[in-house]
Amino acid sequence: MGADHRMYPAPWASLPHFRAHNWVRYSGEKTLAEVAQRMSEACGVQDGDILVGSSLGGMVACEITKLRRIPLLFLVGSAERKEEVSGLLATLHPLAKYVPIDWVRVSAGKIPHEFAQMFAGIESAFVRSMCTAVFDWQGGAATETRVVRIHGRHDFVIPPPRNADLLLDGGHLISITHATECATYIGVKSL
Repeated sequence: MGADHRMYPAPWASLPHFRAHNWVRYSGEKTLAEVAQRMSEACGVQDGDILVGSSLGGMVACEITKLRRIPLLFLVGSAERKEEVSGLLATLHPLAKYVPIDWVRVSAGKIPHEFAQMFAGIESAFVRSMCTAVFDWQGGAATETRVVRIHGRHDFVIPPPRNADLLLDGGHLISITHATECATYIGVKSL
């Protein structure tokens, strides 16, 4: 949650017309649909675009398919419904309002790992709001959108769905840890 363009390291950029986006600045959105509206406008998503979304970004991409005619959506370590998110996280999400997220961000910023650096840059209010929004989400992509699922076998945040199209030997961050496999698969499937 709150990851940025660094979720898509090389060779993602080698995909034709691929653009990795950062989250728009948080301005009080309370639902994934509201975030989808802002992201769609800010990123210039058009009818006919193919979307790739990881984790929370995939859930937001599902909502974008309800705003634009998106023929193909790739969910990478993401969910189509809130019920797919880890039961433990579902149980614990109300506690997000009490977690000292700013302290965690500052601490993460001292770790030289790319993912820790991404986390250091997120907005606390966004994280708190999205912890609630995910579990209030009705879910699903537009019926005319074909959804392709790429998932890690060892994902404990969003356990692997039974209908995964490609199951890799990784965890939740497979867009980073298995970038080549993900990008290659998407390159072939989006032709």
